[in-house]
Amino acid sequence: MIAPPLPRLTVPLPQDPLAPCGWHPGEPGEAVGPPFDSEAEIAWYRWLLGHHGAFCVWRLLSAALGRGDLDEAAVLHDTYSALLLYSGSCRPEVYHSVIRPRMAARHPAMSGTWARDHRHAAALLAGVRPAPGSALKEAVKFNRLVHMTVAARLVPVGGSLLRDAGRDAHQAPTEDEQALLDDFFLVDRAPVCAHVFTAALRARVAALLADLAARPVHAIYDRDAVNDFQTDLPMHIGRLVPIAEAALADGANA
Repeated sequence: MIAPPLPRLTVPLPQDPLAPCGWHPGEPGEAVGPPFDSEAEIAWYRWLLGHHGAFCVWRLLSAALGRGDLDEAAVLHDTYSALLLYSGSCRPEVYHSVIRPRMAARHPAMSGTWARDHRHAAALLAGVRPAPGSALKEAVKFNRLVHMTVAARLVPVGGSLLRDAGRDAHQAPTEDEQALLDDFFLVDRAPVCAHVFTAALRARVAALLADLAARPVHAIYDRDAVNDFQTDLPMHIGRLVPIAEAALADGANA
């Protein structure tokens, strides 16, 4: 087993607000190490780091939807699409030899649908009902396309662990399953303030951009729209920090 290449990410439960901030001298955030050299280590690093970014996106997305900022929600959906492409950029053979076995070892039915932050954001989105043709509606549609396209490339034959385990995809996960998914992705649940959250996000975005600069993603998909979008991953991921810092400056409780 490769040692975890990232510090753990601490965020509150999705329904809990960020804690009040005291005086902070501008924490730089925990250092996030550079990728390793082997293909397996890089794949594992990207799987974890990309999901850390996604946990932060879901938090910001819920805040944007909660205050009715649908334009920002659209941008965040595109950032989530970029993180999906980053996380799943390894070769299918590496996914099946490195990532999928580790997920199955923790739980034979492990599924991203167990992510409580994503479930919370999805419930808020269902209440918003973005208008057809709106930026948010189009970003949500594209996000689903990216998710299906990445899944089809990584698992061209067979189904997800959830389906292969005989679980109903519409069955809500248990609290233990949601906690297991958190721990698998090195996520802890505890009160943190907006300064600490933003510092942790800033460190991870810096790591994402450094990795993309050193090793651009070159996965090829059968969807031109996805391939074209993939060329702009740094731009989409780089938008996260300004969004979080604007919320911090405005005193928004993401």
